[in-house]
Amino acid sequence: MPFSIEGKRILVTGGARGIGGGTASYFARQGAQVVACDIRDDEGTRLAKDATDAGPGSVTYRHMDITSLDDIKACVEFAVAKLGGLDAVVNSAGLPIMSHAEITPEDEWDKQFSINTKGTALLCQTVFPHLKERGGSIVNIAAGGALKDAPILSSSYSASKGAVISYTRTIGLEWARYGIRVNAVNPVVATVLGDELRAKMSPEDAKIYGGMIEGRMSSGRKGDIETDLAPVLEFLVSDGAKFITSQVVVVDGGLNPTR
Repeated sequence: MPFSIEGKRILVTGGARGIGGGTASYFARQGAQVVACDIRDDEGTRLAKDATDAGPGSVTYRHMDITSLDDIKACVEFAVAKLGGLDAVVNSAGLPIMSHAEITPEDEWDKQFSINTKGTALLCQTVFPHLKERGGSIVNIAAGGALKDAPILSSSYSASKGAVISYTRTIGLEWARYGIRVNAVNPVVATVLGDELRAKMSPEDAKIYGGMIEGRMSSGRKGDIETDLAPVLEFLVSDGAKFITSQVVVVDGGLNPTR
């Protein structure tokens, strides 16, 4: 079945909670064999156990700091050994830091590009040798702010995710001859991290943010990771999407219509 991911061997970064965690759990329910990596070891270990117990697939958790090339190499080698190879990767490790453009400090620029952009690129580069012989799928999680104005979401965050899209499009074309498909997804979904960030905003910023998200979405709500987003990611890593690469797929309830 072209849309099935049963038996697929998949690496998910940022896999302890949020988009990565929800995706890892969903993939396991579809019969995939998943290695989820993150720095939140307690949450990641619990999620892996629960997902594996539920079956029919499995999730194995592995510690990985996306800013460390040594960690990335070790995690990829672990995943390849554990799963017997790789068929797909979902890069969801990321960090949004919210600050107004005129006061964004240098260390926030460095941190967001190190995690969101450089980390994604180094992970892709590291898995490349394991995908080039048989092909496979890479899905990089970007953000709506990468393509459209995103006040309050921070200029540095938007810029780092815009770079993810540019990188995705480039390697999607560069690696097409190896049968490696690379796509980006711009999601707007409810997450614990999003709630934490909103709680830290000033009342004025929170009002603007709420109006920008809920007020401009045709759906009137943020999406759910496991029912709205993960099935799209499932399609992109499945053989049903074998002719789709170097694209940006928007899963945002109509927040940022594309043409």
